Amino acid sequence: MYIHVNNDEADRILVDPAFKMEKMKEAHEKVYAFQTAYQLVDEQFKQLTYQQKTPVGRDIYESWYSIEKSINKFDRIFNKVEKFDARAMTDPINHERRERRLRDRKRERWVSNYTFFFGNLTEEEQQYRDYFETDLEADPEDDWIDEKLDDMHIANQGQFNPALYDFVDYTQTHDAHESYDDVIEQKLFKYKYRQFAVDHPTYERRALRVRDRMLERAKTRDPILEQNLGDLLASDARDNSLATLALEPERFREVAKEETRPFREYMVSEAVQQYRDYYESDGEEQQFFEYLDNVPNRDKIRFMEIFEDYTVDPTDQKQYVTIEKREYNPELSVLSNMVLDLVDFKDRVRPLSNDIAMLEQANKYQK
Repeated sequence: MYIHVNNDEADRILVDPAFKMEKMKEAHEKVYAFQTAYQLVDEQFKQLTYQQKTPVGRDIYESWYSIEKSINKFDRIFNKVEKFDARAMTDPINHERRERRLRDRKRERWVSNYTFFFGNLTEEEQQYRDYFETDLEADPEDDWIDEKLDDMHIANQGQFNPALYDFVDYTQTHDAHESYDDVIEQKLFKYKYRQFAVDHPTYERRALRVRDRMLERAKTRDPILEQNLGDLLASDARDNSLATLALEPERFREVAKEETRPFREYMVSEAVQQYRDYYESDGEEQQFFEYLDNVPNRDKIRFMEIFEDYTVDPTDQKQYVTIEKREYNPELSVLSNMVLDLVDFKDRVRPLSNDIAMLEQANKYQK
């Protein structure tokens, strides 16, 4: 931008400071006005410009999301491995004490006991936890919380906003067309990736509304939903067995299938209600709510996919239990001790392991 100045004004600028300040002020005002006008025109132009959406398949979108989550998880695991490998240098004063604790617990798990790990825990990760035990007590690590933070990070990037993409069907040989998925599948897809479709304050407000209302309804739900799942599975193992069928056929019944029917019905109704609560203030979903009242049960069952129970602890359940090994008898031969170990494993350790596995799975859904 140019400011026209004649010869007389140029001479006066050189000798008159007040005149120079006046001309500078005039120039700044014109530059500011020009910049403001440019910004207004640019914003109006963006509103008028047609935003071309990127065509992509829903399966590709979901795979992309899974890859991003896997990369973040891999980075955390890689950092832990690097930290563990360099443990001797990071804290040399306490290294010997921590290393001794690690070796003692590892020997206890594998020499004198059978060890059963919960929650996808591995021996390598347990060694990491044993060595950095005091650090983890002060600053706990939890995969569930880390994944929630990953979702927040991905949402802040904005690249997973569904509004940026035109979801099409790539199964056709020629020319991709609009996806022919049914309405229920589209709504489930929209709900699963709802965090990426709105700003963080809006998502937090809606998510808290869903959680609070679900917890309020849980106060008056069927008491059968609160039963101990471990006891339920134990009853099923007893009454739904060939032995019961042969000896006491009148007691034979599918306990797990019958007793968990209220669970399944509750999951369907609660999942539909959670969808309603989240989109309660969304005008676009009001028409779908009317349709949702009349959908067949087969379609409502599909909403179980988005069900989330806030009365279940979602944090890591990583731990381990040990089953003591049979004591070695030095008066017998090696072969005899080996045979006794096999018998002990079959008659004692294996049934206990089955019970432990049953409890592990039950704890994931225990209210």
